[in-house]
Amino acid sequence: MKSLLLTGAVALVFAFSTHTVAHAEVQPGATYVALGDSGAATTGAVDLDVAAPLRCVRSTANAPKLVAERLGLALDDRTCSSAKIPDLYGSQGAGIGPQFDALGPATRIVTLHMGANDAAMTEFILGHCHAGALGAGCAAEADPQWDNRIDAIAPAYGAALAEITRRAPAATVFVDGWPTYLTNTSCPAMLGLLPADAAYIQSKFERLNTVVARAAAEHGAVYIDTVAASREFGMCADPAVRWFDPILADQTLLPYHPTRAGHRGVAELIVAAVESSGVLAR
Repeated sequence: MKSLLLTGAVALVFAFSTHTVAHAEVQPGATYVALGDSGAATTGAVDLDVAAPLRCVRSTANAPKLVAERLGLALDDRTCSSAKIPDLYGSQGAGIGPQFDALGPATRIVTLHMGANDAAMTEFILGHCHAGALGAGCAAEADPQWDNRIDAIAPAYGAALAEITRRAPAATVFVDGWPTYLTNTSCPAMLGLLPADAAYIQSKFERLNTVVARAAAEHGAVYIDTVAASREFGMCADPAVRWFDPILADQTLLPYHPTRAGHRGVAELIVAAVESSGVLAR
């Protein structure tokens, strides 16, 4: 998902842009390939991987890195902040190759976390819910276009899953959904967000989960539900345990983005799914 504090994200990137980095070349077809957007890529201002394209704001402690470490897998992490489904096929920018270029016959595990940017989640959350926090709010003035944007990603998402299978026929694909950001309450760290709007925002993430879960089932991928496990760790939870930074982001500087704890939690769920699938024993 794109940052709700664009200036913070830009500052974060430029803070590291003075470094000259040698980019390691990874041969296509790593055992484990991670595909996705910032929900999988970044921990924001902490643990920045300066060997990765700086625009991606990729972390050394994101869920794919943790999964690879736990399972002892060679990883090609192509996750990149602000990525959309077309970026799987084409370059997202200078020095950033198509994410699908990492796939090959030797790939056995693929994780995919993608679609929030295609569904315009940031635009609707920021423009309709947080901007409306002083008025009736976005739940009271529901915009049907948000549901339409979420539902509209289904064909492209399904096509992407089919392309993964074509490029990596031996791989098992694991699709992790969006965890719990908010429940039916708000908190001061959300800067006046109405409780009804908090629940409304979460309902849209769960609608997005429904879309990608259906596509995963249709294309033989394993869908990983992350909502239940994260129910107590949303943006209004204690900072020590919350999985996402709130609007007043004090850990990552990126609101609505995973904290270290969030990446650890998602990684545990992915590891459990991989181990229970039996793919590593084949």
